[in-house]
Amino acid sequence: MNPKATDPSVLTHSYDRAALARFEVFLFASIATVLITRAYLAAMGYPQIGGGALHIAHVLWGGLLMAVAIVMTAITEGSRIRDRASLIGGIGFGLFIDEIGKFVTSDVNYFYQPAIAIMYVVFVLFYLVAREVVIRRGMNDRHRLSIGARALSDLALGQLDTVHYNHALRVLDGVRDPTLADLAGSIRAGLHSHTPTGDGIESRITQWRNSVSARLDAFVGHRIVRRVVLAIFVLDALSAVISVVVAFVTDEEIIAQDISDLVVLLSSITAGILVILGVWFLFRGRYLRALRLLRASIVVNLLVTQVFLFAQDQFGALTGFVLSLFLLAVLRVTIRREEAELAPAPDPALETRH
Repeated sequence: MNPKATDPSVLTHSYDRAALARFEVFLFASIATVLITRAYLAAMGYPQIGGGALHIAHVLWGGLLMAVAIVMTAITEGSRIRDRASLIGGIGFGLFIDEIGKFVTSDVNYFYQPAIAIMYVVFVLFYLVAREVVIRRGMNDRHRLSIGARALSDLALGQLDTVHYNHALRVLDGVRDPTLADLAGSIRAGLHSHTPTGDGIESRITQWRNSVSARLDAFVGHRIVRRVVLAIFVLDALSAVISVVVAFVTDEEIIAQDISDLVVLLSSITAGILVILGVWFLFRGRYLRALRLLRASIVVNLLVTQVFLFAQDQFGALTGFVLSLFLLAVLRVTIRREEAELAPAPDPALETRH
């Protein structure tokens, strides 16, 4: 018997994973923009764009990019545009919120230390609220039809790949309302009856994107890379356990100098516990649950630890952020493959019936 098949954490997700993925792109693009912007400004001696009496603050560029993202979704069609708008909007929001210190202080102080805490609260609340909304909203039958219709629209635009095609069919198979069965069948028939010609600009962009994405997925999802990443987590778990044992044996005192140190300490402890639990389930054969716990530890690291570490060491935080993003990418690809293997295939009976 496949041990992964008995893992109770293997569930059929009844929420829009694409929506959650777009939000995560937006959020992590925002965090990366804050870190990269501050690291660049520190390295370049905080240059000013404009000269003389003018200073074009990067909050303006952030507003421009957010406007571009909104206009993109307002005047164009297709899921690819929503993906790109999530990335562009995330970069714009990062440039905007990076200057929050200027707008909460009377002396327009960019280096206002609590600004880091304000950014942290915004990022964490964004993540918790959006994730809760997407998951709790779930997918009713009309939402499933909407996802299928978007897939049909993407197919007509030459933007639909095999992964999203199969996902749309599985989502349509979940429609249970008999009054919507004919509509679901029509959408399914449309997905089966038309193949893009592949000669449009959107199709070429999609093919290029899919080629790059496939190469990146092949790299981060390679067996050796996965094993190296899991080995890193195992070593991290061992290090956390040894540190706790040493602290108890030597009665070592851990003192937080300020609120930033305290938050880093608490978030590191939380991430360490998640890593230990993930490694525990990994050795017990609960592979998918282990991967999700390890992914949660990286999310805590990205949303909390790295943001506060940046206030202490900009370039060190940037290095840690890049490493965390790489680990998250490997885990996401691995989880996606595991879920794809365990997800039921589209029902042929339903396809022939409609």
